[in-house]
Amino acid sequence: MRKGQSAVEYLLIIVAVLIVIGISVHYLRGTTRNVPYYNQLVLDPLIFKNATADYGDVKIEAYLIDNGDGTYNVTYKIQAVKASVRKAQLALICMNKPPNVAGYQVITHEGPLKPDNYWANYWTPVPEEYFPCEIRFYIWKD
Repeated sequence: MRKGQSAVEYLLIIVAVLIVIGISVHYLRGTTRNVPYYNQLVLDPLIFKNATADYGDVKIEAYLIDNGDGTYNVTYKIQAVKASVRKAQLALICMNKPPNVAGYQVITHEGPLKPDNYWANYWTPVPEEYFPCEIRFYIWKD
């Protein structure tokens, strides 16, 4: 064995390991793009009239607006703060299915939603006796 030969072999092994790590990171980045963020916000006129989920780069706000007749608008806003959002799906889930609520199904927004912009929508009228309600949401970021 010549002097310095093992150093070259170690260098080649290190390069091979770095290449494998690089390929793994590249592959994992592509698969995580399809995994959404999931959370839920609970709203109740007596306890939680507004709720926020702040991830730093995406912010979701939900709040109740009293219609003055014992019903509420359940309003939400999805804001891209630092990251773009590709897609969002939201569903309102109450104690029982409230009758005659406009939009009481999964609401889908498709992007791109660029930073400092937002999507907003609402469900109405939700009678007070059907609270507490929760908004379940899935967010796909770029």
